[in-house]
Amino acid sequence: MVGKGQSYKGNRISPLQFVMLLMLREKPMYGYELLKTLREEFEGVWTPQTGSVYPALKRLEDHGLVHSTVKDGTEYYALTREGEDFVTEGTKEIPGDMQFMIRYFQILDRAASGQRGRSSERPEHAFSRMFDQERVSTEDRLKMLRSARETLMSRLAIVQTELEELEKKVRTEKGDQ
Repeated sequence: MVGKGQSYKGNRISPLQFVMLLMLREKPMYGYELLKTLREEFEGVWTPQTGSVYPALKRLEDHGLVHSTVKDGTEYYALTREGEDFVTEGTKEIPGDMQFMIRYFQILDRAASGQRGRSSERPEHAFSRMFDQERVSTEDRLKMLRSARETLMSRLAIVQTELEELEKKVRTEKGDQ
């Protein structure tokens, strides 16, 4: 599970390291660029420090998932073929992990609300409240909700495509009978 970290050839890959691999999958980056990208992604929630990012990059390099090259005196990091394969395999588990985390957060939400048993709150309100924390600015909350909407819309598009394919298959099978 992504939340617990993963294992690669007996080496623990932390959630932070996995996120770094996902970002490097998009494009090679130098260390500070990756640090800035992490800070932007986790703004208002967590501020990554050089003391955690650079050692994590070196561990990923030691594990053979990342390699570095020096261009104009700057060290750039990119995924190795093994790193690409590891990320591809690791992302296959994410839909199930997300379902687990959604349920986990619903339970935490009920507990934080002082409720026992079933919540009378509509699930969409509980989901929205996950982003409604006093320490998160309105602008950051807006960014997070837009990102959540984008993710959910892409997942719904996948569901829609699969539904259409299955409906077509059912119609074809009924036509054959």
